[in-house]
Amino acid sequence: MKRGDHRASTRAGVEILAEVREPGLGRIEAMIMDLSMNGFRMRCMTRLTGEKNIFMTLPSFSAIESKICWVEGDIFGCEFVQSLHPAVFDHIVSKYPTLKQAS
Repeated sequence: MKRGDHRASTRAGVEILAEVREPGLGRIEAMIMDLSMNGFRMRCMTRLTGEKNIFMTLPSFSAIESKICWVEGDIFGCEFVQSLHPAVFDHIVSKYPTLKQAS
């Protein structure tokens, strides 16, 4: 799978240690590298099955259902099944003040 260059919304560069889980499997650590209201990009050293729904959990947040859209090595592009509400996105930005705009 190859990533597309189109973006539905602005992405913010982040570094957030999160957990991801495929249904029926255990939780694994992932580094969220950028985030938007529609999805995220993550680095995950454990091989996940592409084009499958996963659940991503940020610290102190509920699991968010997402779909793996593309994979390049250990980098995964994922889309949220339901977009983040702008207030939730803003809350994450305020909770992780190291966020900066990705080019």
